[in-house]
Order: sequence, then structure tokens, then C-alpha cells
Amino acid sequence: MSTSSDNSAVANLPLFAQIEAQLRQRIVVNELVAGSKLPSEAELEIEFGVSRITVRQALAALHAKGLIQKVNGKGSFVTRPSDAPKLGPLTGFFDHMRAHGREALGKTLSVREVEAPAAVAEALRLAPGEPVTAITMVRSVDGKPLLYGIAWGEAELVKALIREDIDTNDFMTLLEGRLGFRMKSTHIETSAVPAGKLRARHLGIDAAAPVLRIRFTPHDVTDRPLLHADMYFRGDSFSYKAVIKR
Repeated sequence: MSTSSDNSAVANLPLFAQIEAQLRQRIVVNELVAGSKLPSEAELEIEFGVSRITVRQALAALHAKGLIQKVNGKGSFVTRPSDAPKLGPLTGFFDHMRAHGREALGKTLSVREVEAPAAVAEALRLAPGEPVTAITMVRSVDGKPLLYGIAWGEAELVKALIREDIDTNDFMTLLEGRLGFRMKSTHIETSAVPAGKLRARHLGIDAAAPVLRIRFTPHDVTDRPLLHADMYFRGDSFSYKAVIKR
């Protein structure tokens, strides 16, 4: 929801940047969906009451951000959401496992409204204790439980994700491919922690056994955090390798 301070900040921008911001918002909220044609330059001139050069500057800024593409003779079109960074099982568990010939399935254990824990509130930029919806899940590979996780988010977004089937699809795939969100970044933190009784029971391991905790928070193109998730991987069955390219 826009605030008066947000509106004031936009109003202080150059005209082309104000138009860019308004068009970008239409794209972010799927008013202009992927593949759709933007109004013509002439139509945008009339809508915003500005010159052709101002419209072209706004469109150039959207193009530079990868939100639109220009097709000669046809106009400008909203691009498809860009591919997420290739982070393997950190954000694409199902895709990663299936790509390696493994059978990956999930099971949702519970969906409930809770007060946001401090770490979740910080990640989602909420006040501690604000209501969020939590999804608790287990994901298995070749019939063996490998991951126990909890994801927190705004109620309507969580409902939309559940409708799209979180037991067979990755969150990032659903956010971008099904719900049309455009991602700017994913904040990731990893650490080794003891399994504890609850996670150990679901993973079939000893409570003192180490698990790899991966926390991730995807942000959309406006830098708004969408979800926060804590995923706990069995230490005896999971390893993560990466090649970082400059």
C-alpha cells in the first residue's frame, strides 16, 4: 500500500522517473501482465500530459531494468520474469533434485496464523508479533525425508502459493512463474545447528545430529521482502556445492 511519504518521494522525482515508477508498479502488481503490450507512446503522452521525449526516457528506464522489451514496429511489451539465480537446492529444491534424476515430493504439515518471531519480523520488515501465516513442511527425496522447513508470509500470498501446490513446486518457481512476481534479490544465510527433538522426529535422525539451516528471503523488484523461510537439511544426506563466477 502506498503511503503519503511514498507519494511525496515520487512527486519529487523528474517527470520521466515518475512515469517510470507508475508503469513499474502496474507491472509489479500484474495490472500489466507478462507478455502484454504497453500503451503506445502517443497514448502515454496523453495519459500523463508530457512530451514524447519524456515518455521515451521512462520507457528506456524500464527497458534498462529488464521490465519491458521493444519490438520494432509493434511497440513495447512486458517481459517475462527473469530467471532466478541458479542457487540449486537453496531456492529450487524440487527443480534441483529432479534435474539429477531424483524423485522429490513434499508434504504440508500445517498452515496457521502466528505472531511473527523476531527474526521473521526483521526479515519481512514487520513489527515483532505482527500476524503472519506459517507453513510447516517436510520434503523427501526418493522416499527419504531430507528437509524440514517453515515459511512465513502475508496471509493472501501464502494462500496463493498453496493454491499453486507447494508440495510439488518450489517457492521461487511459483512466485515468478505462476504468480508473476519479479525478483530483485534473495537474501540467504546458512549455518549448522542441532536438529532438536521436533525436526529430528520428522527427519528420522537423532536430536543431537547436525542439520544445515538455510534461511532465505526473496525480494521483489521494489525490494519488498515476500517470504521468509527456514529450511533444515539432514547433514548426513545433503551437501551444497557452488561455483561463483565473476
